[in-house]
Amino acid sequence: MDVFALRDSIVGSYSQYVQSFLNIADERLEAFVRSEVLEDARLWPESLVELSPKYAMGPTVADLVAQGSLHPMCGQIFTDHRPPESSTIQLYRHQHEAVLRALDGQPFVVTSGTGSGKSLTYWIPIFDHVLKNAPEHDTPRAILVYPTNALVNSQLATLQGFEERFGPGFPVRYARYTGQESFEMKEEIRQNPPHILLTNYVMLELMLSRPGEQHFTDRAFSRLGFLVLDELHTHRGRRGADVALLVRRLRERCGNADLLCIGTSATMVTEGGAVSRREAVAEVASRLFGADVPPENVIEEEVRRAYPEAPGAEKLRRSVRNHADQASDGDRDVVAAWVEDRFGVQVEGSVLRKAKPFTVQEAIRALAQETGSDTGMCDKALRAVLRSSSSGGDRERETFGVRLHQFFSQGGDVHATLEGAAQRRFTVAGQIYADKEDERM
Repeated sequence: MDVFALRDSIVGSYSQYVQSFLNIADERLEAFVRSEVLEDARLWPESLVELSPKYAMGPTVADLVAQGSLHPMCGQIFTDHRPPESSTIQLYRHQHEAVLRALDGQPFVVTSGTGSGKSLTYWIPIFDHVLKNAPEHDTPRAILVYPTNALVNSQLATLQGFEERFGPGFPVRYARYTGQESFEMKEEIRQNPPHILLTNYVMLELMLSRPGEQHFTDRAFSRLGFLVLDELHTHRGRRGADVALLVRRLRERCGNADLLCIGTSATMVTEGGAVSRREAVAEVASRLFGADVPPENVIEEEVRRAYPEAPGAEKLRRSVRNHADQASDGDRDVVAAWVEDRFGVQVEGSVLRKAKPFTVQEAIRALAQETGSDTGMCDKALRAVLRSSSSGGDRERETFGVRLHQFFSQGGDVHATLEGAAQRRFTVAGQIYADKEDERM
């Protein structure tokens, strides 16, 4: 799929939709609206491109089993769904760091991007805990709280995938417990509680309130050891206060002062250095969990380069010019290496982090300036690389991923002065007073 063609198609459809109900009698006002709003694309600003470099790698689940850190059956459960299916999952470095925190009984928060495998950071230690602590007893060991039922369903599908690949005799029982289940299904879950409950914070509130469900968390029955709050950044304001009180009630009800709280989130803080970011997230997590989360337990992703180094100026210039004809794989790799170095990764201390999104025009200007090439050539070369990466490119050649973010506005107001039609001035800025010297209006 050509992501840029898809973007142009969507923007074109939206533009046609907006113009379909524009029927302005005043010719000057119509010209202003079309110029300022439609032609300047105020309703659909230039899209942002986000590169997704490769994550730094850690050990496999089998390695942790061999070291004695994980129960042997974890190596059979956490297998890769990609060929060869018999291989255990290789963890990213940030996943490995998080798993070690959990095995040591330390609360933590993983703040990393989409597709970085945040769910494995709690699935692995939860499964390990169940397998090591009387799995034959049907009592809840972990409650996982998601902000939406869609996320609950997604995680349920992930667990079902592990079970299908494992085959008969899957040793860990799990269940979804939300408003989607019928009364009969909920009754079955209450009578035969699973090791893992997937729910939302509203249902967790009901579990602590309704007599028929209190045994999920009662200290006389429960062996609850884990509480996971997914999408931690969504718990803010009044909702954040509600969730923080709910966590404290749960901790009191289950009687486990060492209840291990785990949070996952997309990047919660983007400003400042690594230390200040971790301190800010740790403070929020500590308030939500009702337990101290030290800054060093805020775990961020670490990336690596798909291409070993950025090319020199002359080599880059030749590769850009070759895109005027049919570019070779080598030419694409040279331009891709420059894109990754310039817009994909940034050095922070001794590690590499993912860089902020950028616009295509920003990248074209930078490439043209560094190579002295025509902007048209740079546009062609850059888009060829981004298209190849966004579609997966050649599976045999390592590259980075590409995401395209396009924002749409519902529009706004156009303001006019109270003058005659010929003198009337217009603005979208919403000024209270019009300066007679202002020629922009």
